Amino acid sequence: MAISASRFIHLSVKCALCPLLLVVSPIAQAGLEKYSSLITADENPNGLAPAHSIRITYLGVNGFQFETGGHALLVDPYFTRVGLWAGALNERIESDPNRVAEGLKHVRSQVDAILVTHAHFDHLLDVPEIMRRTSARLVAGPTAVRLVTSFGISGTAARAVKPGSVQRFGPWTVRVFAAQHDHLFGKIPFTGTPSASKPYKASDWVLGEPLAFVIEAAGKRIYVDSGGVPGSIPHSRIKNVDLAILGVALPDSRERFSETIRQLRPRYIFPSHQDDMFAPFDRGFIFGKMSDFPKIVREEKKQDLPGRLILLDYFRPWTLP
Repeated sequence: MAISASRFIHLSVKCALCPLLLVVSPIAQAGLEKYSSLITADENPNGLAPAHSIRITYLGVNGFQFETGGHALLVDPYFTRVGLWAGALNERIESDPNRVAEGLKHVRSQVDAILVTHAHFDHLLDVPEIMRRTSARLVAGPTAVRLVTSFGISGTAARAVKPGSVQRFGPWTVRVFAAQHDHLFGKIPFTGTPSASKPYKASDWVLGEPLAFVIEAAGKRIYVDSGGVPGSIPHSRIKNVDLAILGVALPDSRERFSETIRQLRPRYIFPSHQDDMFAPFDRGFIFGKMSDFPKIVREEKKQDLPGRLILLDYFRPWTLP
C-alpha cells in the first residue's frame, strides 16, 4: 500500500498494553549523524580500563557496561531486540542466544554483577543467559529476581534489593534508590503479576519494582535510571554526580529531565533509552519512533542546565574523565 510522506497509519492494537495506539511512520527515524558533535568515545578502545577512572560502553536501549581496573559491571543488558509486533501483540518471546553471543563480544568475559532497573523484557529478557555466560550475579528488585530464577538460575546468584540498600562487590559500591516508570498512553505498561510461573509472553515480563542506582568506583559517581515521571526527582542526597544517565524514552521522562538534572548537578549527561529498541543492531543507531532528542537539546540550552550533554554510540567505549 503506497503511503505519502505526510500520512501516518494509526493502528489500535488489542493486547496487554491496550488501550495502545501505535503510530507507525513511513519516514525512517534519524540516526546520530546530525549530532556528531555530541558523540564522545575513546581514541583507543582496546586494553583494560584505567584503575583511576570508569570506562562506559553503551549496549543499546538502557544497557551499559562499566569497567575499572579489570572489573566490569552491567546495567540492563539487552541484545535480543524483540520485534515490534511480537511485543505489541503480546506474542511469545524468548532470548536469542545468537544475538546475546554477538552482544557479549563487546563485554568482558567475567562480570562482577548485573544491575536491573525493572523487569520489563527490554531490560531483563537476556539476563539469565548473560548470567550463565559471564558468571555475574544479579542485583534487582524481588520481581526481577523471581523471573530470572524461573529459568533455573540459582537463588544464591540473584540478590533481591530494596531502596536504601547498599551493595559492595569488587571495586564497586552500589546504592539503591526508588524510581518510577513513565506512562505509555496514560498507563504504565505490563504491571501486575506474570500469567505463568515462567515468563513466555511480553506481558509476563512485568514491571516489578523500579529502581535507580548510584554506582561508585575509582572516585567517580554515576547515577542511572530508566525513566520517570514529572515531580518525581532523585533523592535529595544524590547530587554533584560525575555522570547522569537518564532514561528519556517517553514524554513523562522528558518532562522531568530538567528538574532531575538540576537535582543531580552532573558533570556529564547521557540521555538513554531513546534508540529504536525493536531494530537490530546491524541497522546502526536509530532514534525510537516516540523519542524526541531535539526537545532534550532545546531544553538543555534554554534552561542552561549544569553538565555537558553527550551521546554514546553502540559499543564505542568512553572513559569518564
